Amino acid sequence: MNIYPIAHIIHLYCAIAFVGGVFFEALVLSAIHSKSVNRDARREVERAISHRAVRVMPFVVVGVFLSGLAMAHRYWAILLNPFNSTFGVQLLLKITLAFGILVHFLIAVTKMRRHTLTVAWSKYIHTAVLIQMLLIVFLAKSMFYFNF
Repeated sequence: MNIYPIAHIIHLYCAIAFVGGVFFEALVLSAIHSKSVNRDARREVERAISHRAVRVMPFVVVGVFLSGLAMAHRYWAILLNPFNSTFGVQLLLKITLAFGILVHFLIAVTKMRRHTLTVAWSKYIHTAVLIQMLLIVFLAKSMFYFNF
């Protein structure tokens, strides 16, 4: 049985949810940190969104990584010698960026559980993850079209 098409669809849906969530938090929700939003209102909104994100995002992250690993099986021969082709280099870079996102996600979860996640750390993590995700989305398409 070929699981690649199923893994690909799961991967796309999970990636859409993850990228959309981080995009929303980094670029839209950050607007509530302006002076025009009451501090109590801001905390209530952050608490509600954080509560939902903590419940949903771990499943999304597990889904995107497990489906990604299932898809990587198809490219195993390329990954054994990734520097032999531009496709391999881009795929390796994409996988490296994905693990960078996983590290940032684990840092965020750990800091949240320890109640040490500051606004500065949150902004840094969201920005770093957003940049990495934008690069991954670019690489996901460019590796099939661009041969440098």
